Amino acid sequence: MPILRRVLLLVLLVALAPAAFAAGPTLLFDPATQEVISQDRAGEPWYPASITKLMTAYIIFQKLKSGELKLDQRIPVSELAHSQPPSKIGVPVGQTVSVDFALQALLVYSANDMAYVLAEGAAGSIPAFAAQMNAQAHKLGMTGSHFVNPNGLFDHRHVTTARDIAILASTILREFPEYDHYFSQPFLPIGKRHLANRNSLLRQMKEADGMKTGFVCSSGFNLVATATHDGRRLAAVIFGANSGKHRVDLAEMLLTDGFSRPAAPRPLLQSIPNEKTGSIVPTDMTTLVCKQKPVTLALSRSLGGWGISFGNYENSATADMALRGRMLSQSGMDLPGTPGVIRLPENRGFAAAMWNLDKPTSDAACARYHAEKAPCEVIPPETFAKIAALVPDPAPPPITVDPEGDEIAKPAKKPPTKNKKKN
Repeated sequence: MPILRRVLLLVLLVALAPAAFAAGPTLLFDPATQEVISQDRAGEPWYPASITKLMTAYIIFQKLKSGELKLDQRIPVSELAHSQPPSKIGVPVGQTVSVDFALQALLVYSANDMAYVLAEGAAGSIPAFAAQMNAQAHKLGMTGSHFVNPNGLFDHRHVTTARDIAILASTILREFPEYDHYFSQPFLPIGKRHLANRNSLLRQMKEADGMKTGFVCSSGFNLVATATHDGRRLAAVIFGANSGKHRVDLAEMLLTDGFSRPAAPRPLLQSIPNEKTGSIVPTDMTTLVCKQKPVTLALSRSLGGWGISFGNYENSATADMALRGRMLSQSGMDLPGTPGVIRLPENRGFAAAMWNLDKPTSDAACARYHAEKAPCEVIPPETFAKIAALVPDPAPPPITVDPEGDEIAKPAKKPPTKNKKKN
């Protein structure tokens, strides 16, 4: 390694050392060999946020390969897809987009609405697509992952590990090199607009060439990043950084360090043990990265159907911790309802609950929880109706960061056009 590069690496390591300790799990690996170069808590559960879209893309790539989908095939935008929060493209309900455009929007701009468009176009419904995501995760040996939706918006049951995401990224790069351009594309052209790739490492590090960002308040700033130097490609997984700048700096530090290391026998990704699902609740980064209360209370108007309660608690944080643990147990992972923390009337505290179930499902769920010696009570629809009538909806939390956690919220500058020669 040239002396200048070693000096620059040392400066980078010293400059970033204090920030590095603020991050969640990290992992540096060789995607071609799946060798682990360095890792910190890579088997610890974490909320993937939009890193989820790597799995969404993987399933779509498979369907393109099998002929079930075609790049020029047009798929409709449903009301559900259109209703997804930013980042989004905002194509009106009923209009269609090509699979190719949806993939660009998914992987370049991290569009949540296009994730739903692709999922519904590929599987017919979000639950059916989520089942395919989990089947693929099982097939790949991603034993610490469980997916509920195709875009990574927060759900207590939507979790992964750095180890699992590294396995997924390696598989995509190995099986589908023809789609590598989606991860390095500098911007998404929409008419006269050019929406910059959310992965700002592509603009910061000359060797960088992919892959995907992720951000929700609970996860912090996530990033899977690839770079190539002297014909060797490495990849880094960063979870829980405290800013968009922090995650790309950390990725650059890890990748630069990896390129400086000589070849040597190393353990494989599969040798990293995942924590047993439910044994550890993922860290919640909300108070650090979004400067708001860590628990978003359920909207009273959203309550409905039958449901279950895991107990009442004095404060929302305790109720949320109880809910996270119950949702990550084997009894909670595949429940089809909506989990959340409910403010109870007359200042009687907060309930950890789930709703939008039917009675048989509620009864069966509580029976399973009771077998685990966990508290569970079936809640009828009229109880939710009373709560909705007595408890006003909380004010929505302020949006303090870009929806995808990137400092670059402005469209990319349009590349300069070359002067045409006169004939």
